[in-house]
Amino acid sequence: MKNPDKIEILAYNPHWPDFFAQEASRITKALGGHLREIYHFGSTAIPDMPAKPVIDMMLVCDNVDEIDLIAEKLQELHYYNLRRQIIPHQSFFVRRQDNNISFHLHLHERGSPQIKRHINFRDYVIQHPEDAKAYATLKINLATKFADDRYQYVLGKDKLVQEIDSKAKCWPQRRHDYLKENTGIAAQNWSNEKLLKAMTANFNVYMTQCAQYLNQVELIRVPGFTIVNTGLHNSSLNAVLDADFTPAEADRKILEITRYFTEKNLPFSWWISPFDQPDNLAEQLEHHGYQNTRNHSAMYFDLDSWDAHLPSISPLEIIKAQDAKTLHDFAFVLGPDDSFKKYFSWIASILTDDDPIEYYVGYVDGKAVACGSSCYAAQVAGLYWLASGDNQRGKDYCAALQRYCLKRAKERGYHIAVLHASDEGYFLWEELGWRECGEFGEFELEGLI
Repeated sequence: MKNPDKIEILAYNPHWPDFFAQEASRITKALGGHLREIYHFGSTAIPDMPAKPVIDMMLVCDNVDEIDLIAEKLQELHYYNLRRQIIPHQSFFVRRQDNNISFHLHLHERGSPQIKRHINFRDYVIQHPEDAKAYATLKINLATKFADDRYQYVLGKDKLVQEIDSKAKCWPQRRHDYLKENTGIAAQNWSNEKLLKAMTANFNVYMTQCAQYLNQVELIRVPGFTIVNTGLHNSSLNAVLDADFTPAEADRKILEITRYFTEKNLPFSWWISPFDQPDNLAEQLEHHGYQNTRNHSAMYFDLDSWDAHLPSISPLEIIKAQDAKTLHDFAFVLGPDDSFKKYFSWIASILTDDDPIEYYVGYVDGKAVACGSSCYAAQVAGLYWLASGDNQRGKDYCAALQRYCLKRAKERGYHIAVLHASDEGYFLWEELGWRECGEFGEFELEGLI
């Protein structure tokens, strides 16, 4: 019997686009108004590219909150095992087998940055034969070496895929006409659970969006966890996210991740969201020598009830940081650690207007004194790195920057803003109208702190 898990790379089949078109027609008819766009991507979408006999299809949905209804309709088409994907934001994966061809559906909400990443990669490789040849050769070699090890096959492709992703992201001919992101429902209709899930997804996008394009950074996305490793000696820039272990495997997974960072002697933060598993993950980490270095209050802001036009006198000149100079100023405000300067110099090399993240710097008399950033994803605007380098007027500067970020979010059509508040900043945000809805924990390993 044929092993369905065996890695098999076939010569390009000119009928693959036809298979996509036929299946896209069936899916479009079944999903109706739930579906906004459908794309053919992956290797079978690239002419002359050898590939596994898998038709990868990107389904752009209007709202992933409707996933249960979407799943029902896909089951009628014999798709099975719908599950959340390992990439950030609330995205889903499902497949079906049809004789010798498989159809893999990747479901994303409109505006997901992953849609741009996959389609830009496809378009770039089609137009750049040298990169296409390098990718094809690597895949064939990996399939020969790891025919029975899908994990090693995928891992072996990661570095080259990241390099091509980076090129495609900044390619002048990339497409720009993607659908606008879903900005969510009216603030009064958000449940606490929806708020926390959106915060978790938004934070994961914020931590991984730039990392996936930076050749200096190792981004590991596997079932059960995500690792961001910048290689820099700064625990704020290296992270473990989105833990999803069974109780039986938790001990082994924690040891695996711990060993990964200790062998590199790199400090890192292990973030625990309200939905990470197992439920006693914090206790398990402490058992393995981790310290709960800080907790962050999950806070949200009702943009619908806020009048952005109220008069406000800001002490800052605030500009969007998008080049080496302004991102250097952003890093300067965060502190004297050279790791920040290096990391944001990397970001300057790949940052474009397509990104769901905006960085801002506040100046007084030409000097950078405050910074902040916004991430637009998962139907919320997430505020991060709100900081001031001025001890005397820091509170006023942070308040001015958060107001600027809120105004930008409201102008873009968002109803909810979110942030993680430290103990030091909690009362400021509460005073400014933010409300608590949960908690995120941050753990660091003794000896690497």
